[in-house]
Amino acid sequence: MRKLQLDLLRALAILLVIGHHMSTVPPEFPAVLQAFLNGWRKIGWMGVDLFFVLSGFLISGLLYKEYAETGAFRVGRFLVRRGLKIYPSYYAFLLLALPVVAWIPGVVTPYSFACEAFFVSNYFANMWGHTWTLCVEEHFYLLLSLSFFIVTSRQGWFKFFIPGCFLFLILPLCLRLLFIHQIPFHEKPHYCATAFRLDALTFGVLLSYFYHHHEQVLRASVKRFSIILVPLGFALVAPCAIGGHEQIDLYTFGLTALYMGWGLLLLVAMSYDLQTKNKLILLLAQIGVFSYSIYLWHKPFSGLCSLPSQYWPGHLDAGWRLLVYFAGSLLVGVLMSKCIEWPVLRLRDRLFPSRYCAVASLTVETDSVTPKS
Repeated sequence: MRKLQLDLLRALAILLVIGHHMSTVPPEFPAVLQAFLNGWRKIGWMGVDLFFVLSGFLISGLLYKEYAETGAFRVGRFLVRRGLKIYPSYYAFLLLALPVVAWIPGVVTPYSFACEAFFVSNYFANMWGHTWTLCVEEHFYLLLSLSFFIVTSRQGWFKFFIPGCFLFLILPLCLRLLFIHQIPFHEKPHYCATAFRLDALTFGVLLSYFYHHHEQVLRASVKRFSIILVPLGFALVAPCAIGGHEQIDLYTFGLTALYMGWGLLLLVAMSYDLQTKNKLILLLAQIGVFSYSIYLWHKPFSGLCSLPSQYWPGHLDAGWRLLVYFAGSLLVGVLMSKCIEWPVLRLRDRLFPSRYCAVASLTVETDSVTPKS
């Protein structure tokens, strides 16, 4: 069963990212609208870190549930299920969106395509500016599944899992501090490298552990102190929102504060059972449902809509191109999700059902066809 608050957080994350990648704000727009859009562009990069915390929280939650229900963890089944979630939509995007960048000299080469295809474009050549996040998450899935398999394969080893998580909170920060002034600043090492970004995902893993193993106590405590935790969460996010993407010093402790702020807000959201019939809120939640495909497909529209008006039929002005960007990103993302992502997930759940779901179905009958994380 999907949680409305999680889909709303996914929607917030993808809308932030889409805002960050919009083309130049049209100068003919009213001053108030220009200020809003420019502010959206400035803070939008923070949506990636919200995605990271959500991914760590949700994926590790699947592992905790499986281990609690079955007493074991099958790493092969986990990786197959994750692969069927990620790869079909991703490789369809790489092939179908190729014409958008194929005409740009030097962008599409066998080497750059291979880097994208094997999820190493965050370290090496790339064709797109947003797929680095998928590389970080793919590396994280492999590391998490291997670590979880090791600590669950021997009796008594699970006690080392949480201390190991704290190590992966400290190590990326130490690397960022070490290298921030040692090598010239560039997004590849300082912002996109997996070794520098694992802490955000790991923080989600830690939050998920305490949520799933001490849910009642945690939810009660968070509700009790939510009047403090919510402002604290926003205060931790604020430095990156104010400093912006170009502030180099924020790439050390700033990223740490950012994922901690998002994590606190996630905990508060998970401590309440949100239900509503408000159509606007439900519409926003639907954007979260389709967020993966929207994320994949928004960047080609960003590139196309940054082209000058003379390249567009009818010489569309900047305002109309901005509308095409938002509408195209959402509509094509939803379409590709329904055509590729959801059918594959239904097939996956028939061929490789989640083990903890299979155990639960012995006592609880479900008929949901909503794609699962």
